[in-house]
Amino acid sequence: MVDKHLKICSLCQNPAVYLDREREIHLCSDHLITSVEEQVLIYLKKIDLPPVVGIAFSGGKDSTALLKAVCRILDQLSCRVVALTVDEGIERYRQETIRAAEETCSILGVPHYIIRFQDVFGHSLDQLVSGSDRNACTICGILRRRALEILARNHSIKVIATGHNQDDHAQTALMNAISGDVRKVFSGMGESPWYARRIKPFAEVSEREVTLYALLFGLFRDLPECPYASSSLRGEVRALLYRYERNHPGSMRHAARCEEEIRDKLGISFERDPYQTCVSCGWPGSGRVCQVCTILTNEHLDRT
Repeated sequence: MVDKHLKICSLCQNPAVYLDREREIHLCSDHLITSVEEQVLIYLKKIDLPPVVGIAFSGGKDSTALLKAVCRILDQLSCRVVALTVDEGIERYRQETIRAAEETCSILGVPHYIIRFQDVFGHSLDQLVSGSDRNACTICGILRRRALEILARNHSIKVIATGHNQDDHAQTALMNAISGDVRKVFSGMGESPWYARRIKPFAEVSEREVTLYALLFGLFRDLPECPYASSSLRGEVRALLYRYERNHPGSMRHAARCEEEIRDKLGISFERDPYQTCVSCGWPGSGRVCQVCTILTNEHLDRT
């Protein structure tokens, strides 16, 4: 007897594992995998890729799924990939994710390079925020970007792919609107030659699709959540957008694409302030002293 509650893939007769509520179609495991990889391939085919692309690889769900997807379509691309991991130094969290990253790279046969906050900045993230009320996520984001750039430069990487998915884009768009900082909408445009180009192959893939993709390949691990994540504005925005998505399917995609359209239509007319060379470290930044050196200087002052 056929189970009346069993949903069938809209493209074949196999059991469905995913419901696209916006398009009102069901997908089986094979078609879900194909859909995700086709979206990644379409994105990458639009880009003039260098011989080597770095994957920003935390070892978590999104970056693991991205590395797997790119490896599976690599024969259709004119490049090879390496994994780039930043160890921020977060106790009871980073050790497990790095072990997962090393295991995944070993299985996929991908070269894996790691850089540590402690080695680059002289302090772990835990040390930098210990006993202070400074926002850990803000500090981590600024320092992680610099560490990743240093790691990429050490291995001659000109393009870095990140695992940011469609939901991440929607959250960032709403956060930018809340902050009222127009510069953030156009961040990444007119970047300095010092910085590797950032690309986001999961830009059109929802977080649910990414999660299922990882699950179907047995790559989803029950890893601890970053202990600093709960204090971030992103967590509040994420919860708000998820409620809207449940009641109004497509909200995530619309929010993400709205900012992309603004960037596409107004980006030509946007002129960012020219980069200045940091008087302390020599890297380009928005002022005489870059954000990285400001953070590290404040750390020194806090401890004196």
